[in-house]
Amino acid sequence: MSDFDDKFGRDNQAPTEPSSAQKPSDKIGANTHVLETPEQIWRQVQDKLRAILGDRVHMSWTGQLSLQSADEINIVLNTPSKFVAGRIDGKYGDLVRKLWAECDPRRVEIGSVARAALKPASMQTKTGANNFQASQKSITPQSFVNKPQSQNQDPILNSGQSSGQNKDRFTFDNFVVGAPNELAFAVARRVANARDSQYNPIVIHGPHGMGKTHLLYAVKAEAAKKDPSRRVRLISSEDFVASFVQSVRAQGRTEIDAFKSSLRDVDLLIIDDAHFIADKPGSQEELMHTLISLVDSGKQILLASDRHPQAINKASDRLKSYLCGGLLCDIGAADYELRLRILDRLIERRRAGGHPALAMPTDARDHLAARINATPRDLEGAFNQVVARLEFLGKPLTLESIQEALAHSRYTGQAKPTVDKIQRATAKQFGISMEEMLSKRRARAIARPRQVAMYLSKMLTTRSLPDIGRRFGGRDHTTVIHAVKRIDKLRAEDTGLNSNIEALLETLKG
Repeated sequence: MSDFDDKFGRDNQAPTEPSSAQKPSDKIGANTHVLETPEQIWRQVQDKLRAILGDRVHMSWTGQLSLQSADEINIVLNTPSKFVAGRIDGKYGDLVRKLWAECDPRRVEIGSVARAALKPASMQTKTGANNFQASQKSITPQSFVNKPQSQNQDPILNSGQSSGQNKDRFTFDNFVVGAPNELAFAVARRVANARDSQYNPIVIHGPHGMGKTHLLYAVKAEAAKKDPSRRVRLISSEDFVASFVQSVRAQGRTEIDAFKSSLRDVDLLIIDDAHFIADKPGSQEELMHTLISLVDSGKQILLASDRHPQAINKASDRLKSYLCGGLLCDIGAADYELRLRILDRLIERRRAGGHPALAMPTDARDHLAARINATPRDLEGAFNQVVARLEFLGKPLTLESIQEALAHSRYTGQAKPTVDKIQRATAKQFGISMEEMLSKRRARAIARPRQVAMYLSKMLTTRSLPDIGRRFGGRDHTTVIHAVKRIDKLRAEDTGLNSNIEALLETLKG
C-alpha cells in the first residue's frame, strides 16, 4: 500500500470485490492511472467556472489560469504574474479547488510563471511521486538569509532581489530634505545611528515616489558603516511573502523555523512596502508575530508603507493598532521649495556624471519646479526628458525649450489632486487629524469633513467608488455614494459648508 493511498484512506477495508465505482484503475497511486487526464479535468473545471462566474469575470481572472504541471499529489495552475496569481488565489482559489476536488483528489496550487520550473502537465502525469519530489529545489535554512542569487535557487525566494541592486546612491547625503519629509529623515538618521528602541515600530508612510525606499536603504547603509557588528536585515514585502509561502509549502518545521530566524535574529529589521504584506491574511499573521517578538526583545523595527496603517483595508484591527502604537512619520507632497532643491541636486548629479557644463537658467528651473507639481520621482522624470533634448538634439536649456519639451508630455495641464491630498487639505480646513479622518468615529464634527473629502475625491479624481471607500479606512462604496449625495444636497442649503468646499476647491485646483 502506498503512502498516498494511505493518506487518502484507501485500501483500509477488508478485501472485497471492488464495485464499479471503486475499481483499482480509478485510484491515483504510484502504479495506476486516472481515467481522465488533468487536461480533461481542467477543461471541465473551466467550463464550470465560466458558468458560475460569468464570461466577463472568468475571462478577466480565472480564465488566465493554465495547467502547468501534475503528479500524483499536486496539480499546479499558473498565471502570467504574481499579482494575478495572488488575486485569483485570494478571491477564487477556494472555488477552483472545490470544483477540482469534485473530479480528482489531488491538491491544487495556484502560482505564477516565475515559479514554474517544471515539465509541461502532459509530461508530468506519468511521473511518480518520488521523481516529482526529487525535481523540486531543496530548501535549507540558508534559503532565507541574504546571499547572492544563483541560477540554482528557486525563483520565488529571489523575486525582487534585484530590487536591492544599484541602491548605492540611496544615502542620507543624497536625500533632499524639506518641510514635507524632515521628520521622516530625522527619525531615519536616529535609527541608523542609535540602537535604542524608544519608538517601536516606526512606520514611514506616504504615496509612491516620495523617497521612502531611499530612506530605508540609507538607514541600512549608515547602520552598517557606523556599527558593522549590528545585524541589519532589509527585506521587501515581495520577498517576505514569497519566502513565507515557500516555507509553509515545504511542510517542515526546519524551513519555517529558518524563515522566522532570518527575520528575528537581527538587531534592526527594515521592511519596504509593508502594506502589501498586510493585504495577505497568512503573511499578515506572521508579520504580527515577528513585530511582537522583536519589540519584546528590544530590537528596532522600521517599516515603509504607501498609506496610513488605518487605511490598509485588509489589515486586522490588531495589526493597525500595533502599528499606530509606535511612531508614524508621514512624507507629504513636495512643496515648491523642496522641488527647487531637488532640481538643484539633479543638476549637480548630472554635472558630476559627465556633463560638467550643464546649466539651467533660473527662470527655466523655476518654471520646471512650478509646472511639475507631483512626486520627486515625477520631477526627476521631467528633468530627464528636458535634459535628453539637450543631449540628443543639441538644444540649449532655456525657458522656451523646457516649455516645448513639456508641451506634449503627461505633465501638460494641471495635475489632478490625489485622494490623499484631498484628505489632508480637508482635514486641515475643518481642523481634524488624519487619524480622525480615517477612523470609524461618527460624530458630526468628524463625519461631515469625511463626507466632504469623499465628495471631492469623486469630483476631482478618476478613482472608482470602491477604491475611494478603501482609502477612507476600508469603507464600502455605498458609503461614498451616500456621502456624495448628502454633500451635494447640503451645498445648496448650508452656505458655511459651501464656502468651505469652495475654498478647498480653489486650494486643490490651484
